[in-house]
Amino acid sequence: MSLVTRVSVAFLVALALALGGFSASLYYLAGLRLLLALDQELEATLDRFPDRPEGQTGRVTWAIYDESGRRAEGTLDAGRPMVLDGRDLGPLAIDVATTIEGADGLRWRVLARKIGGGRPHGGSPEAKGEGRRPERRSQDEHKGAPAHERPARVLAAWSSIEPVEAEIRWLAAILPLISVGLWTLAAVIGRHFARRALAPLMLMAESAGSMPFDDGRLPSPGTRDELEEFARSFNGLLDRLHVALERQKQFTGQASHQLRTPLAALNAAIEVARRRRRTVDEHERVLDRLHDDAGRLWRVIEALLFLARADAEAELPNLERMDLAAWASDHLRAWSGHDRAADLRFETCGGDPPWTRAHLPLIGQLLDNLLENACKYSEPGTPIVVRAWSEPDAVALSVEDRGRGIPNGELPRIFEPFYRAESARRLGHAGVGLGLAVAHRIAETHGGAIAVESEPGRGSRFLLRLPRAPAPRVAKAVIDHPEPVRPTSG
Repeated sequence: MSLVTRVSVAFLVALALALGGFSASLYYLAGLRLLLALDQELEATLDRFPDRPEGQTGRVTWAIYDESGRRAEGTLDAGRPMVLDGRDLGPLAIDVATTIEGADGLRWRVLARKIGGGRPHGGSPEAKGEGRRPERRSQDEHKGAPAHERPARVLAAWSSIEPVEAEIRWLAAILPLISVGLWTLAAVIGRHFARRALAPLMLMAESAGSMPFDDGRLPSPGTRDELEEFARSFNGLLDRLHVALERQKQFTGQASHQLRTPLAALNAAIEVARRRRRTVDEHERVLDRLHDDAGRLWRVIEALLFLARADAEAELPNLERMDLAAWASDHLRAWSGHDRAADLRFETCGGDPPWTRAHLPLIGQLLDNLLENACKYSEPGTPIVVRAWSEPDAVALSVEDRGRGIPNGELPRIFEPFYRAESARRLGHAGVGLGLAVAHRIAETHGGAIAVESEPGRGSRFLLRLPRAPAPRVAKAVIDHPEPVRPTSG
């Protein structure tokens, strides 16, 4: 079922319920109104009884009955059915309109009121202040009978309900026809407008179906409503997907190139070593070279595998509480055998100990990558300073060198995989551009962030921020004694 059909069906079902409820309410209220109008006409006939002109009673028939139920006076028009003649008037409600059924099966609306024999039910007209004229004297009064001795009589007026029921039947027949007509007209017009309203969505669906895999945009409907906002949001998602796809293509191409280079060097070294017999010393030199190339290939593969993990796979379940300052100071001891060990310094900033929770091997790799990067792009003899301190809502670790620095235009891409600044490539330093990318990913997996500040000719400063953890009750530094890590740096 198409979206237009579903929308149309929902609209028509709601309209059918509304029309059905309206028709039923109108039918019920119209019946009450017609019956009320008939009751008012009966009551008006009784109210005008003293002044009624003979023969001008409309569709209402009236009569006066004595206590025995005999008619004493009534409508003079010929052909008027006297349905109360001979009927026991005892059960008849007084001053309340009642529906009765005649001997012929017809239904009548009757309203009765007592007259004579004392005050009428509810008080006399004079007592009610209605200003009615006195009742005409009956023949008994003309004969000299006292008013208080007159027998009680009943003045009754009635009219057939058939005209009212006929109108109600006509209304019951015409209302469904009108409702069905309106429903059909609304179905045709509603489907037309539903197609027009959903035409932009159908156009976007067709465009999405024929959109090229690596590029494309949904057309903007120009409706200035939710559909236009949806197209804008979806195009934003496509932009992000296209950027991610381009990065993946670039990452795959560069990774394959970086893997081919050490493999080609390994194969070449093995081919050269097999061409002639060599001395033990020559074999050792070849094996050392093969070992270095294999180590480089191993580091590249490890970095690629880490960067290729999904965010859910990169979660760190085994986090340990650590004093970042004490840990960093102790971690630098693993660099005691490095050529630049004399240039490495650790400085404390005072204040509260920077407690955090971290995966110690990965944080160690992050710091090693930053130190390798600082050693590679700064001159021997210049200081490389490591600092750690506590902030109100985070802990921080910085690595600062006095090297060549990074141009401002290259800073936004410095953490991209395989990216190497033009100045670094000109210097000819070995590297594949994965060290800083790995450091950035490690910081993200810890819920932190890493940033760089650099000025050409004056050096660079890499700043790591991690979430702060509450200090333990007994402050005890967590000391790490890892083996020196030599990840590939950028």
